[in-house]
Amino acid sequence: MSKSRLYRILSRIVEIKPGEELIAIFLFFYFFLITAPHTIIKSVRDARYLIDMGSIKLPIAYLLTAVLMGFVVAFHSKLQVRVQRSILIISSLVFFIITCFIFGLLIIQGWTWVPLVFWIWANILVIVLMTQFWFLVNDVFNPREAKRLIGFFVSGGILGGIFGGLLTGLLAFDYLDSLLFIATGLLISSVFVVNYIFIWQRKKQLIPIKTDKKDKGGMNEAPKVGFKDCFNTVRKNYYLKLLAAVVTITLIVSTFIDWQSKNVIEKVVRDVNLTEFFGYFNAGLLVVPFFLQLFLTSRFIKRYGIRVALLLFPFILLLGSLGIAAFFGIYFAIILKGSDKSLSYSLNQSVRELLYIPVSPELKYKAKIFIDMFLNRFAKGIGALILMIFIFIPTEWTLRVRIVSIISVVFILAWAFLNLKLSKEYTNTVKQKLEVKWDRVDREVAEKVDIDYTKLVFDTLESKNRSSVLYAMHLFDLIKQDKLTPEVKKLISYKSDEIRASSLGALFDAEETTWLPETDDYLDEEVLGKEIQEIMSLDVYKEVMEDYIGKVVLDKGIETETEKMEVAKAMGLMESNSTLVDTLEDLIRDESPDVSRYAVESAAKLKRREYVPAIIEKMLSPLTREDASAALEKYGSKIIGTLADYLGDSEEDIEVRRATASVLARIGTQDTADLLSWELAEDGEDIENALIDGLDKIRYEKPDVRFSKEIVEPKIVKNVKIYYQMFVEHYDSKSKKKKDDISEVLPKNLSIAIMDIFKLLELIYPREDIIRAYQNVRTGTKDSVAYAVELLDNILKKELKDVIFPIIENLSLEERVRRCRSLLKSFTD
Repeated sequence: MSKSRLYRILSRIVEIKPGEELIAIFLFFYFFLITAPHTIIKSVRDARYLIDMGSIKLPIAYLLTAVLMGFVVAFHSKLQVRVQRSILIISSLVFFIITCFIFGLLIIQGWTWVPLVFWIWANILVIVLMTQFWFLVNDVFNPREAKRLIGFFVSGGILGGIFGGLLTGLLAFDYLDSLLFIATGLLISSVFVVNYIFIWQRKKQLIPIKTDKKDKGGMNEAPKVGFKDCFNTVRKNYYLKLLAAVVTITLIVSTFIDWQSKNVIEKVVRDVNLTEFFGYFNAGLLVVPFFLQLFLTSRFIKRYGIRVALLLFPFILLLGSLGIAAFFGIYFAIILKGSDKSLSYSLNQSVRELLYIPVSPELKYKAKIFIDMFLNRFAKGIGALILMIFIFIPTEWTLRVRIVSIISVVFILAWAFLNLKLSKEYTNTVKQKLEVKWDRVDREVAEKVDIDYTKLVFDTLESKNRSSVLYAMHLFDLIKQDKLTPEVKKLISYKSDEIRASSLGALFDAEETTWLPETDDYLDEEVLGKEIQEIMSLDVYKEVMEDYIGKVVLDKGIETETEKMEVAKAMGLMESNSTLVDTLEDLIRDESPDVSRYAVESAAKLKRREYVPAIIEKMLSPLTREDASAALEKYGSKIIGTLADYLGDSEEDIEVRRATASVLARIGTQDTADLLSWELAEDGEDIENALIDGLDKIRYEKPDVRFSKEIVEPKIVKNVKIYYQMFVEHYDSKSKKKKDDISEVLPKNLSIAIMDIFKLLELIYPREDIIRAYQNVRTGTKDSVAYAVELLDNILKKELKDVIFPIIENLSLEERVRRCRSLLKSFTD
């Protein structure tokens, strides 16, 4: 994609991607053109109210605004579902243009009721226009885009405030009566800008949440989005309730600070044109937040995250309030007011809007109507009621200001506490945007099927065609495990004349002795089990079996394979200390996979340590690997040391080492997790995938097992570095072949590398969170990747975010390669 000149200019001051420059610049100017007139209106409002009404009556204005705002919200919420977004915003601007012009005519008449009505109207203007602006932002951007760009276009609003304030200061003395007409002209300009934004949306097919209209048949009613419905939406959602509580306390504190500053200004600043003063004052308050917003806010949020950003604002106001309470003075009042406005218009506003982005659209718009429109002024009404208590206290005004500062401290502490809870819930809300799309295949199968039981049933069925002896012993296994259910009986039962003692042949050395009842479909488990145990305990049986086993094991003929299988299976029914099982190791090493499989199964039941080396050898063959691994797993913790020796022996066959890692994972204890971790730390690259898979399995199966961050984190960084190297090499090789046709589809080794990085992250971070993030990164859509990265942004430590994000963020191929090369260089420096 060719890069425009506008993009090249903007990319020097803000982290912007090609194609975003137009919408960013128009949002910048839209915010500029609604905040510039608002600052003019606000300066006129404050000056006229203090001159005509006095600061003592400010709480009355706060309270009346809060009450009337309820009606405005109710009316606006109905329009929200009945009127298209573009028409609603433009119509609102036209309404305020007309009324601003009317107030320009009224304000010069000097009527006593005008300042109060003008105050209320000015507050309604800012709430409605600001809320609609943020509606647009939420329509256009996902969390990652908003974090990158919010500092830029919000700086447009702050710059508009500076412009409006300076313009007011310059014109207040000679052209006071013209200020509201200038504000009207600026609002008219904003109509053209916002109209272009909607044209851009239609071109990009970024259609905002549509208002539900009646269907073609006219039978469906529009959804309820009245005041009550908006209130219930917030009330029923824990995250939105927290957000509403934070906004309420924020604005109560802001009301206290606003009252304190105006009280001090009224008492201390004399012989000054107050409109001119407030013009310069409001402009001065916004200089710092402009630079903060343009250059620092997005970077600060990106670097330190939502939680730190949420806590910074109350912390600074806490220090300012304590300063007012302890020392007082106009300078402290101005510093406190400056801190409030600087961070309120920059960091706090940006963070608050980011908190809305992961909320589902159907909840978001109702919540913003209630919180940003109604609750915004209702909170100021609460603050006004608290302030009214102190209006009537017969004491020095300086003492009243100090008392309000102390009360502010209490509210600020509650605010900080709620911010901590809100930041945690924000992460949970982001999680809800990310589905877990699939789970480990082995666990899904295990949850639906009892693997060992299923295998035993199939082996029982198979043995019917091979040997009635094997069949009888499989039946005995089912009985011992209490798994010979009626359904299984029906599936596998023979007629009684097919299962007789003679079928055991020389194995029992007893002719024509029935050992199952002669019925067609009934097997008496209790009788069967008792008779088998009695037979096997007889000395004569042991003598016969010892001779028989010796002949079968030594016979190398193919025709003895079935007899060896029978013997191997029979040994599993014997006592572990019996001399009859001494030759089981020979059967384990038998060349026949079937014989070996039965012998391995019996070894797992007997758990004699001398069989372990022979079983491990069987992991070399794909035909017996799974049976050998299952047998070693059943040995459990008693052979961990032996397995560790094989795992750590670099001269051992690599397939054996990989299979050993799998067995240790299946045993799944803290000791096996530590062994696999230590081996991983030793840079065993030849078996690294097996080690990571093993650790991942333990993490999944045994959530209580802990893993060492000191081992895992360096391994993550090392694997990321390897990914960078492979990616750059892949890019270079592709670009040499055909520069204009470089595929963004990653080769298999890079996909595996990313998967291994996420598996390692699972070991030291909440597994479900990492799984959600990985699967949504794999999905690859713009929003799924954005929300996945946003989730990781809130849980990973900064050092890991810095190296991992370049490989998963939604970047162009050229940008990804550039970052990979840059970070590779930083690794080597």
